[in-house]
Amino acid sequence: MAFSQTRNFDHFSLPVRLQGLAALSLPLVLAGCQALTPAHLATKEDLANQQMWIATQLEQQDTRQQQVWQRQLETGFDQQQTGQQHLQSSLRHLDLRFDQRLVALERQLAQQQIADPQGQRLRAPAQQALAVEVDGKLLLGRQEWVAFPEQRLILPARIDSGANTSSLHAVNLQEFERDGETWLRFETHYQSQESEDVRVIPIEAPLVRQVRIRQASGSESRPVIRLPMRLANRTESVEFTLTDRGEMTFPVLLGRRYMMDLAVIDVAREYVQGRPELPAIAEPETAEPEEEAAAETTTEQTAQGEAE
Repeated sequence: MAFSQTRNFDHFSLPVRLQGLAALSLPLVLAGCQALTPAHLATKEDLANQQMWIATQLEQQDTRQQQVWQRQLETGFDQQQTGQQHLQSSLRHLDLRFDQRLVALERQLAQQQIADPQGQRLRAPAQQALAVEVDGKLLLGRQEWVAFPEQRLILPARIDSGANTSSLHAVNLQEFERDGETWLRFETHYQSQESEDVRVIPIEAPLVRQVRIRQASGSESRPVIRLPMRLANRTESVEFTLTDRGEMTFPVLLGRRYMMDLAVIDVAREYVQGRPELPAIAEPETAEPEEEAAAETTTEQTAQGEAE
């Protein structure tokens, strides 16, 4: 009977055979797909997580790169700023050395004999007041008396270490030429507290140079002259910028270039050095009376001999 059924199956047509095979294989294929889906196929959630992880890694890498660039920029800026500070320090050092050499040269020139405009020689007073000193330097208050020997003038001065160059009150400035050099003619005014009269002193001096002064209100160009000035028992050749100080309390301002290596300041005191003495003008030398009498006797004897 079994043999008979097998022979009947062989006589089935081809389409019928294919349908039977498909019916038998379909359960097997579906079973295999169900076994592969959980373990081997990626879901949409997995893909989204992977995308987020990649984006996070890229963002962290970009942040680290930006931090590296920022550190490099900061390091370069610090190095540049350090170089600028070294350069500024070197310039300040050179400027200080230049000022010191200039002050030393001016003091050497001041030690030479000074002539007044009329060609008369000035000599120091016979008795010079002792200067008030600290460690070999003049002790100055915030205000001091200064004298100008050539102009026979004594003026009050304000001591200002914040100013570089000294300043002198000047009005009616006129520029002229003398012996091929540029000179300045001006007037300085001063009214003492003891008198209501205003003294007008004409001054002439050669032009040294022009400087630009910077102030809170702006900057301006001022001429610079050099005048012998006496403070305490010391006479120095001092550079002054000329400007109208009519609205100021003091006609003279002394800056730090004059005081460098020369003085120290006690701002709590005034007129420490007192009023300086003006040098006396040396009188022209005259022949002694005995020499004049001998000369007259010799002349009379010569005349008598000629008459005989």
